[in-house]
Amino acid sequence: MLRRGAVLAARAARPCEAQWAPLRAAAPQAARTLTQWSAPRSAPAKPMAEEKIADHSWRQQNHIWTEEEIADRMATKDEKHKPVTFGDHLASGVMKGLYWSFNAVTGYTDENPTPQAIEWRLIILESFAGVPGFLAAGFRHFYSLRTLQRDHGAIYTFLEEAENERMHLLVCLKMFDAGIGTRALVIAAQVGMTPLLMATYAVSPATMHRFVGYLEETAVHTYANIVKHCEMEGSHLHAAWAHLPAPEIAKSYWALEDDASWTTCLKHMLADEAHHRDVNHTFATLPEGAENPFIKEHMENFDAAVMRRTEAVLRNALEASGKPKGTESRDTPLA
Repeated sequence: MLRRGAVLAARAARPCEAQWAPLRAAAPQAARTLTQWSAPRSAPAKPMAEEKIADHSWRQQNHIWTEEEIADRMATKDEKHKPVTFGDHLASGVMKGLYWSFNAVTGYTDENPTPQAIEWRLIILESFAGVPGFLAAGFRHFYSLRTLQRDHGAIYTFLEEAENERMHLLVCLKMFDAGIGTRALVIAAQVGMTPLLMATYAVSPATMHRFVGYLEETAVHTYANIVKHCEMEGSHLHAAWAHLPAPEIAKSYWALEDDASWTTCLKHMLADEAHHRDVNHTFATLPEGAENPFIKEHMENFDAAVMRRTEAVLRNALEASGKPKGTESRDTPLA
């Protein structure tokens, strides 16, 4: 009796043919709907402006440098790490060889360099400088997954570094044209050096970070020399670049003033490179599993970006309402 009751209950709970009919009728339509992918409803009707996308307050927030901070970084242009270990000497030797050969190829000299020698130099330099950070982040990401352990925040630091270098490249491309020869060298550098950097990081992460630290030392030296000649009357760079305005994406990325100059952009690039120099020399000496000492900086950069974003939203709301800045309207008096 109990068994018969259980069977009847199971049959009652089982959907009948009439219940299945609407679902079966809708199945072909559901299948068609799922195969017809469309843009999200929140997608803009037209492409977003580049300067809006360049605002990194919503992703991989970069540091917004003050004039005092830039001056401090520029004062470190001659700071060099002295090689200690075998890996340090190897990285230093390779970097010196690349530096002098790169100077010969681009025709760059410290004394009164020409704009033509620097234009494609910066494009090649920034396109290559964006590789090591991404490799380091990828290796550490897979290592964290493989070992089921934390990364202590280093992945984010290196992703931000790679994105920062990529933004340098995009800013430079707003100022210079990349010819066929420049594009060929960019591809050759990426194809030739990326496997070497991967192999180096797989064997000795500290050696690759030291190499990047030396690379950034030369970048800081180069940018300092460029800025010096941009501000030196009578030089090639002063005649060609001193009057140029900053690209719109640079103004957005570094939160620059509306009348910011190209020279101001170069100073911010110098400050970024000085920070990458310090980051990589630090990671070259950190013991395995150590906490990332730059996590607090990322948090502070994010907090500052939130404040800037909030101020911009409030300012736009006031302008839209027709109220002057700094005024307040209330229906009831303040207590």
